[in-house]
Amino acid sequence: MSAHRNRLVHIGRHALVAVAAAISSMAAMPPAEAGTGQAISSISVVGTRFEVTTADGRVVAQQDLVGAVLTIGDGQDRMPLRIDAVEIDPRNPDGEIMLYTMSTRDPASGAWRNICKPDIEGRRMGFPLAGIWTQDGRHWRSDTAFSITCTGGAQAKCVRFGYRPWETSPDGTPLWDHHQACTRMIRADYCGDGVGHTRNGTPIVIYDRKGIQQDEAAPDMSFEAAWGPDGALCVSHTRIPDVLTMEGLAAICPGVRQQPKIAACESDAGALILNRSIDPRTVQAAAK
Repeated sequence: MSAHRNRLVHIGRHALVAVAAAISSMAAMPPAEAGTGQAISSISVVGTRFEVTTADGRVVAQQDLVGAVLTIGDGQDRMPLRIDAVEIDPRNPDGEIMLYTMSTRDPASGAWRNICKPDIEGRRMGFPLAGIWTQDGRHWRSDTAFSITCTGGAQAKCVRFGYRPWETSPDGTPLWDHHQACTRMIRADYCGDGVGHTRNGTPIVIYDRKGIQQDEAAPDMSFEAAWGPDGALCVSHTRIPDVLTMEGLAAICPGVRQQPKIAACESDAGALILNRSIDPRTVQAAAK
Protein backbone atom coordinates (compact mmCIF):
# COMPACT_ATOMS: atom_id res chain seq x y z
CA MET A 1 0.00 0.00 0.00
CA SER A 2 1.34 3.40 -0.87
CA ALA A 3 2.27 5.71 1.97
CA HIS A 4 0.76 8.54 -0.03
CA ARG A 5 -2.72 7.16 -0.58
CA ASN A 6 -5.50 9.66 -0.55
CA ARG A 7 -8.70 7.76 -1.08
CA LEU A 8 -11.01 10.51 -2.18
CA VAL A 9 -9.82 13.82 -3.52
CA HIS A 10 -11.99 16.91 -3.33
CA ILE A 11 -11.05 19.56 -5.83
CA GLY A 12 -10.44 22.95 -4.25
CA ARG A 13 -9.95 26.31 -5.83
CA HIS A 14 -6.84 27.06 -7.82
CA ALA A 15 -4.34 28.37 -5.30
CA LEU A 16 -1.06 29.29 -6.89
CA VAL A 17 0.53 32.50 -5.73
CA ALA A 18 2.39 33.74 -8.79
CA VAL A 19 5.58 34.92 -7.19
CA ALA A 20 8.09 33.36 -9.54
CA ALA A 21 10.82 35.09 -7.72
CA ALA A 22 14.14 36.70 -8.23
CA ILE A 23 15.44 35.63 -4.86
CA SER A 24 18.58 37.74 -4.70
CA SER A 25 16.81 40.50 -2.76
CA MET A 26 15.32 39.68 0.62
CA ALA A 27 15.31 40.94 4.17
CA ALA A 28 17.54 39.30 6.76
CA MET A 29 15.83 37.47 9.59
CA PRO A 30 15.52 39.15 12.94
CA PRO A 31 18.59 38.27 15.07
CA ALA A 32 16.43 36.58 17.70
CA GLU A 33 15.20 34.05 15.15
CA ALA A 34 18.37 33.82 13.08
CA GLY A 35 20.43 32.83 16.08
CA THR A 36 23.64 34.65 15.14
CA GLY A 37 22.10 37.71 13.52
CA GLN A 38 24.41 37.27 10.52
CA ALA A 39 23.33 38.41 7.08
CA ILE A 40 21.68 35.94 4.72
CA SER A 41 23.94 34.99 1.84
CA SER A 42 21.46 32.90 -0.14
CA ILE A 43 17.99 31.44 -0.21
CA SER A 44 17.11 28.45 -2.34
CA VAL A 45 14.14 26.13 -2.67
CA VAL A 46 14.87 22.46 -2.06
CA GLY A 47 11.83 20.27 -2.57
CA THR A 48 9.24 22.22 -0.60
CA ARG A 49 11.69 23.90 1.76
CA PHE A 50 13.09 27.37 1.97
CA GLU A 51 16.78 26.71 2.54
CA VAL A 52 18.36 29.81 4.03
CA THR A 53 22.14 30.03 4.33
CA THR A 54 23.86 32.68 6.43
CA ALA A 55 27.09 34.46 5.53
CA ASP A 56 29.16 31.98 7.55
CA GLY A 57 27.70 29.04 5.59
CA ARG A 58 25.22 27.90 8.24
CA VAL A 59 21.89 26.52 7.01
CA VAL A 60 19.17 27.91 9.25
CA ALA A 61 16.90 25.34 10.91
CA GLN A 62 13.33 25.35 9.64
CA GLN A 63 11.78 26.38 12.96
CA ASP A 64 14.17 29.32 13.12
CA LEU A 65 12.60 30.71 9.95
CA VAL A 66 9.48 31.72 11.88
CA GLY A 67 9.36 35.50 11.82
CA ALA A 68 11.62 35.81 8.78
CA VAL A 69 10.53 38.31 6.14
CA LEU A 70 11.63 37.57 2.59
CA THR A 71 11.41 40.12 -0.17
CA ILE A 72 10.34 38.39 -3.36
CA GLY A 73 9.45 39.66 -6.79
CA ASP A 74 8.74 38.82 -10.40
CA GLY A 75 11.33 41.15 -11.88
CA GLN A 76 9.01 44.16 -11.75
CA ASP A 77 7.13 44.23 -8.47
CA ARG A 78 8.31 43.18 -5.05
CA MET A 79 6.40 42.04 -2.00
CA PRO A 80 7.31 41.07 1.55
CA LEU A 81 6.57 37.49 2.53
CA ARG A 82 6.57 36.71 6.24
CA ILE A 83 6.88 33.15 7.51
CA ASP A 84 4.52 32.84 10.48
CA ALA A 85 4.68 29.09 11.18
CA VAL A 86 6.49 25.99 9.93
CA GLU A 87 5.53 22.34 10.30
CA ILE A 88 6.12 18.97 8.69
CA ASP A 89 3.16 17.94 6.56
CA PRO A 90 1.16 15.52 8.72
CA ARG A 91 0.23 13.55 5.60
CA ASN A 92 3.91 13.03 4.78
CA PRO A 93 5.69 12.19 8.05
CA ASP A 94 8.93 11.39 6.20
CA GLY A 95 9.73 15.08 6.62
CA GLU A 96 10.17 15.73 2.90
CA ILE A 97 7.26 18.16 2.70
CA MET A 98 7.19 21.31 4.80
CA LEU A 99 4.13 23.49 5.26
CA TYR A 100 4.44 27.20 5.93
CA THR A 101 1.92 29.74 7.13
CA MET A 102 2.82 32.85 5.13
CA SER A 103 1.49 36.37 5.07
CA THR A 104 2.08 39.60 3.19
CA ARG A 105 1.13 43.20 3.86
CA ASP A 106 -2.22 44.44 2.65
CA PRO A 107 -1.34 47.40 0.38
CA ALA A 108 -4.35 49.37 1.64
CA SER A 109 -4.25 48.79 5.40
CA GLY A 110 -0.66 47.69 5.90
CA ALA A 111 -1.87 44.74 7.98
CA TRP A 112 -0.35 41.31 7.48
CA ARG A 113 -2.75 38.82 5.85
CA ASN A 114 -2.45 35.13 5.09
CA ILE A 115 -1.75 34.56 1.38
CA CYS A 116 -3.68 31.26 1.22
CA LYS A 117 -7.38 30.50 1.11
CA PRO A 118 -8.60 27.63 3.35
CA ASP A 119 -8.30 24.15 1.85
CA ILE A 120 -10.89 21.38 2.34
CA GLU A 121 -9.58 20.84 5.90
CA GLY A 122 -9.53 24.54 6.71
CA ARG A 123 -5.73 24.71 6.55
CA ARG A 124 -4.22 27.96 5.22
CA MET A 125 -0.68 26.90 4.48
CA GLY A 126 1.54 26.33 1.48
CA PHE A 127 5.11 25.89 0.32
CA PRO A 128 7.52 27.01 -2.39
CA LEU A 129 8.06 24.94 -5.49
CA ALA A 130 11.02 25.51 -7.78
CA GLY A 131 10.22 26.46 -11.34
CA ILE A 132 7.85 28.73 -13.21
CA TRP A 133 4.22 28.04 -14.14
CA THR A 134 3.08 29.41 -17.48
CA GLN A 135 -0.37 30.76 -18.33
CA ASP A 136 -1.25 27.48 -20.03
CA GLY A 137 -0.46 25.53 -16.88
CA ARG A 138 2.96 24.21 -17.81
CA HIS A 139 5.71 23.84 -15.23
CA TRP A 140 9.15 24.98 -16.43
CA ARG A 141 12.32 24.17 -14.54
CA SER A 142 14.36 27.00 -13.04
CA ASP A 143 17.27 27.19 -10.62
CA THR A 144 16.54 30.79 -9.67
CA ALA A 145 12.75 31.13 -9.63
CA PHE A 146 9.95 29.58 -7.65
CA SER A 147 6.23 29.85 -7.09
CA ILE A 148 4.28 29.42 -3.90
CA THR A 149 1.40 26.98 -3.96
CA CYS A 150 -1.24 26.73 -1.25
CA THR A 151 -2.56 23.40 0.01
CA GLY A 152 -5.90 24.01 -1.70
CA GLY A 153 -4.24 24.25 -5.12
CA ALA A 154 -3.54 21.59 -7.72
CA GLN A 155 0.26 21.94 -7.55
CA ALA A 156 0.35 21.35 -3.78
CA LYS A 157 -2.24 18.58 -3.88
CA CYS A 158 -0.21 16.65 -6.42
CA VAL A 159 3.01 17.01 -4.41
CA ARG A 160 1.20 15.81 -1.28
CA PHE A 161 -0.24 12.83 -3.19
CA GLY A 162 3.32 11.65 -3.75
CA TYR A 163 4.05 13.13 -7.19
CA ARG A 164 7.10 15.08 -6.08
CA PRO A 165 8.56 16.67 -9.21
CA TRP A 166 12.09 16.74 -7.81
CA GLU A 167 12.12 12.98 -7.08
CA THR A 168 12.14 9.72 -9.02
CA SER A 169 9.98 6.62 -8.54
CA PRO A 170 11.57 3.40 -7.21
CA ASP A 171 12.21 2.24 -10.78
CA GLY A 172 14.14 5.45 -11.54
CA THR A 173 11.42 7.28 -13.48
CA PRO A 174 11.52 11.07 -12.89
CA LEU A 175 8.22 12.24 -11.41
CA TRP A 176 8.24 15.70 -13.01
CA ASP A 177 5.82 14.65 -15.76
CA HIS A 178 3.65 12.73 -13.29
CA HIS A 179 3.26 15.89 -11.24
CA GLN A 180 2.44 17.87 -14.39
CA ALA A 181 -0.13 15.27 -15.50
CA CYS A 182 -1.66 15.29 -12.02
CA THR A 183 -2.18 19.05 -12.12
CA ARG A 184 -3.95 18.70 -15.48
CA MET A 185 -6.16 15.98 -14.02
CA ILE A 186 -7.02 17.87 -10.84
CA ARG A 187 -8.29 20.83 -12.87
CA ALA A 188 -9.90 18.72 -15.61
CA ASP A 189 -7.59 20.58 -18.00
CA TYR A 190 -8.39 18.22 -20.87
CA CYS A 191 -6.82 20.36 -23.59
CA GLY A 192 -3.62 21.10 -21.68
CA ASP A 193 -4.15 24.82 -22.22
CA GLY A 194 -4.50 25.85 -18.57
CA VAL A 195 -8.31 26.02 -18.68
CA GLY A 196 -10.04 23.84 -16.09
CA HIS A 197 -13.47 22.24 -16.45
CA THR A 198 -14.43 21.32 -12.91
CA ARG A 199 -15.96 22.84 -9.79
CA ASN A 200 -14.76 23.27 -6.22
CA GLY A 201 -15.57 20.29 -4.03
CA THR A 202 -15.93 17.76 -6.85
CA PRO A 203 -14.84 14.30 -5.61
CA ILE A 204 -12.52 12.14 -7.71
CA VAL A 205 -10.31 9.08 -7.29
CA ILE A 206 -6.77 9.27 -8.64
CA TYR A 207 -4.38 6.40 -9.37
CA ASP A 208 -1.34 5.51 -11.45
CA ARG A 209 0.76 2.57 -12.59
CA LYS A 210 3.65 3.29 -10.22
CA GLY A 211 1.62 2.42 -7.13
CA ILE A 212 1.99 5.92 -5.69
CA GLN A 213 -1.78 6.28 -5.68
CA GLN A 214 -3.85 3.12 -6.00
CA ASP A 215 -7.19 2.55 -7.64
CA GLU A 216 -10.25 1.74 -5.58
CA ALA A 217 -13.95 1.34 -6.07
CA ALA A 218 -16.12 4.31 -5.16
CA PRO A 219 -19.92 4.62 -5.26
CA ASP A 220 -21.35 6.06 -8.48
CA MET A 221 -17.86 6.62 -9.90
CA SER A 222 -16.46 5.27 -13.13
CA PHE A 223 -13.30 5.78 -15.15
CA GLU A 224 -13.05 9.33 -16.50
CA ALA A 225 -9.78 9.86 -18.35
CA ALA A 226 -6.14 8.97 -18.89
CA TRP A 227 -3.71 11.85 -18.48
CA GLY A 228 -0.27 12.92 -19.64
CA PRO A 229 1.70 16.13 -19.02
CA ASP A 230 -0.05 17.86 -21.93
CA GLY A 231 -3.59 17.08 -20.79
CA ALA A 232 -6.00 14.22 -21.40
CA LEU A 233 -4.95 11.44 -23.74
CA CYS A 234 -8.43 9.97 -23.92
CA VAL A 235 -11.71 10.63 -22.13
CA SER A 236 -14.51 8.22 -21.31
CA HIS A 237 -16.80 10.88 -19.86
CA THR A 238 -16.32 14.49 -18.85
CA ARG A 239 -16.26 15.23 -15.15
CA ILE A 240 -19.18 17.64 -15.02
CA PRO A 241 -21.38 17.61 -18.14
CA ASP A 242 -22.97 20.90 -17.07
CA VAL A 243 -19.52 22.47 -17.34
CA LEU A 244 -18.31 20.61 -20.43
CA THR A 245 -20.07 17.92 -22.46
CA MET A 246 -18.35 15.34 -24.62
CA GLU A 247 -19.58 17.29 -27.64
CA GLY A 248 -18.09 20.46 -26.20
CA LEU A 249 -14.83 18.62 -25.57
CA ALA A 250 -14.67 17.55 -29.21
CA ALA A 251 -15.16 21.17 -30.28
CA ILE A 252 -12.40 22.67 -28.12
CA CYS A 253 -9.94 19.75 -28.07
CA PRO A 254 -10.31 17.81 -31.31
CA GLY A 255 -7.02 16.08 -30.63
CA VAL A 256 -8.25 14.46 -27.41
CA ARG A 257 -9.52 10.98 -28.13
CA GLN A 258 -13.04 10.17 -26.94
CA GLN A 259 -13.20 6.57 -25.85
CA PRO A 260 -16.49 5.44 -24.25
CA LYS A 261 -15.03 1.93 -23.90
CA ILE A 262 -13.41 2.27 -20.52
CA ALA A 263 -10.93 -0.59 -20.87
CA ALA A 264 -9.46 0.87 -24.04
CA CYS A 265 -8.91 4.30 -22.52
CA GLU A 266 -7.71 3.04 -19.15
CA SER A 267 -5.05 0.91 -20.80
CA ASP A 268 -3.60 3.79 -22.82
CA ALA A 269 0.13 3.09 -22.82
CA GLY A 270 1.11 6.75 -22.51
CA ALA A 271 -1.01 7.49 -19.45
CA LEU A 272 0.81 8.66 -16.33
CA ILE A 273 -2.23 9.49 -14.22
CA LEU A 274 -5.74 8.00 -14.34
CA ASN A 275 -8.88 8.99 -12.51
CA ARG A 276 -12.45 8.13 -11.72
CA SER A 277 -15.26 10.58 -11.16
CA ILE A 278 -19.02 10.50 -10.77
CA ASP A 279 -20.56 9.42 -14.05
CA PRO A 280 -24.12 10.76 -14.48
CA ARG A 281 -24.87 7.80 -16.74
CA THR A 282 -24.07 5.41 -13.89
CA VAL A 283 -26.19 7.36 -11.43
CA GLN A 284 -29.12 7.51 -13.84
CA ALA A 285 -28.90 3.79 -14.58
CA ALA A 286 -28.88 2.94 -10.88
CA ALA A 287 -31.93 5.11 -10.29
CA LYS A 288 -34.02 3.20 -12.85
